[in-house]
Amino acid sequence: MDYKLVNNNKKDLIIIFQSAGRIPKETFERITNNDVSKDEVKKLHEKYTWFKFSEFDYVDYLFLEDYYSKSYGWYMFDSGRSIIEELNKELHEFISKKNYKNVTAYGSSKGGTGALIYGIKNPLINNVFALVPQIHAVDYIDQKLSAFKKLFFPNDDKTTENYFNNIFFNEELYQESNYRNTNIYVYTGVGDEQFNEALKFNKYLNDKNINNNIIINSSLKRHNEIVMDNVPFVRSALKLVALEKVMKGPRLYNIDDNILILKDK
Repeated sequence: MDYKLVNNNKKDLIIIFQSAGRIPKETFERITNNDVSKDEVKKLHEKYTWFKFSEFDYVDYLFLEDYYSKSYGWYMFDSGRSIIEELNKELHEFISKKNYKNVTAYGSSKGGTGALIYGIKNPLINNVFALVPQIHAVDYIDQKLSAFKKLFFPNDDKTTENYFNNIFFNEELYQESNYRNTNIYVYTGVGDEQFNEALKFNKYLNDKNINNNIIINSSLKRHNEIVMDNVPFVRSALKLVALEKVMKGPRLYNIDDNILILKDK
């Protein structure tokens, strides 16, 4: 796994899974045409999202790269092959070696998908804060990156695609010993393209008695704006999640045991 560690000599760690946007469309076309070097693509993944958060030194930060399938792999697949087990093993070994007390998985969009997968699967990760995650990642590819789908799934194997598209509703992902002490927060909004999917995921976790919370933005803003127009809230909420504090704020309203509304600015 490729990463950058910001070491503040703390006992707690935030793993930041990178969002998309590192690769411009013209580079995708060059990758498809085998007209770009591996090193050039890798350099794009070293432009870390959320790096400014590391200025707040209450934890260590691990910025985890997602250089799979020649472009992105949603931390799940590399040319149609699952990388979940091997990446989870590497994360487990890294956390164990550093002997962190509390570990939080964090990310937005594609990064939110990764944060959820390993927050559920890895017993050493005990907090998750996922922003507008792609619950169905292959649906997202079909909608946004269909021209480059061969990069992700070169064999046109619908069974494999269906497996990754429905990973969060696959019983194989869930072993109680892994998530028993995990606290999950998902931040989304009515205007996000996978809002309904996030609600279904919330219900699925509830039915499995997994400790999870959903924060719903009150506006009709779209995917990126739900996050980027509320960065101060995101930063404050991440600290509350990482330090295992009660989720609260002047714009937050509890409407149920695990459902909160964020009043948009």
